[in-house]
Amino acid sequence: MISKNWLPIGLIVISVALLMAYDFFPKINDLLSIPKPIVNVFLLLILFVGFYTTPLLKDHTLRSNFLWGAATVIYLMGLIIVFTILGGNSQVGLSLTSPALWLVLAISVFELYREYKKLKAAQPTP
Repeated sequence: MISKNWLPIGLIVISVALLMAYDFFPKINDLLSIPKPIVNVFLLLILFVGFYTTPLLKDHTLRSNFLWGAATVIYLMGLIIVFTILGGNSQVGLSLTSPALWLVLAISVFELYREYKKLKAAQPTP
């Protein structure tokens, strides 16, 4: 069964991918000939609408928080890896060689581990 959450989650996924593609490949705009502020405002608007309408964020269960966090970390790192392999260079410093990226990733994984432990502790044992 397909969840009703697919539209806002799809908006978030697409807008994050487009924003990161725009960051890694800034010459994409030469093909579209759209002013940069309009592109940025449009993509950010889609992103915010997606976040504010996502029922997952309103349904604060331990399981949904853990799954949302894990999927977000995996998705963002996957985008950074793919865009780097495709020859992109981030304009804001998102690079696989950036110590800040690895620090944020380590903190995210630690937080996910803590949520996982809470999730396991909350589940009844058979």
